[in-house]
This record gives sequence, structure tokens and C-alpha cells, in this order.
Amino acid sequence: MEKFPSVVSEIMNKLVTIDGSGSVKEAAEIMLEKGIGSIVVTEEDGPVGIVTKSDLLARVIVNCRDPRECRISEIMSSPLISIDRNTPILDAMRELRHKGVRRLLVSDGEKIVGIVSEYDMINAVTISSLTQFSTLLRRK
Repeated sequence: MEKFPSVVSEIMNKLVTIDGSGSVKEAAEIMLEKGIGSIVVTEEDGPVGIVTKSDLLARVIVNCRDPRECRISEIMSSPLISIDRNTPILDAMRELRHKGVRRLLVSDGEKIVGIVSEYDMINAVTISSLTQFSTLLRRK
């Protein structure tokens, strides 16, 4: 029987970062190139904030700011929320709802090792549930 993901480390994504002094244009180019919806902002090698596609729309485009001149640190959301890599997916989903966010950083002790989104968690739980359900249907 196939094992389905149960903890966030099994579904997390690689952390993609940009220095806070980088421009919004640079961040958007990285996000497009990597096919990601968010980028973590760092200062002195440590994560300090996050910028999502929605942030780009709400804080740059709608306000007619020049993405070449605007620093990514000016539009980031902070503070970041992290969870331990061994946190069960359902507990992580509860944390998302409780904190009102869509992404969590994943830590291994003091080190940030990845990022997991609401979409990643919903996808993992849905696939697992559908597979288990289809197994039940096949039983005689």
C-alpha cells in the first residue's frame, strides 16, 4: 500500500529568497522564472518577510509604483510564521487558519528548510482522501 504524506516536510517546497534591498522587478522576475507564488525576503541571511503575487498587485500595481524603483522590503508582509518539519499536515492547516495566512515556513530546529502553502496541504489531503475512498469502493 502506498504511503501518503503525513507531515509538512513531505510536501514542503524549496525556499526561494531575495535580499530586502532587491527591487520588486527582480523579485517578480524570479517568481516568474521559478513558477512560484511567493518569495521570502532576507536580511543578513535570515528571513524577515514574504511577498506574494497578491502583494505585488495590491501594493505595487494598484498604487502605480515603479517596480524598478520600489524595494521588495517596502512591500513585504512580516512577521513570518514557521512550523517544525515534523508537524502533521492537519495541524499545519489548523495553524494557517488560526494565524490567517496562506504559507508557513518549515524549520528544522533553528534553521529554515522550506515553505509550505495552503494549496500544498489541501492537495496532499485531497489526493490521500480520494485514493483511500477509491480503495474502499473497490472492496467487495
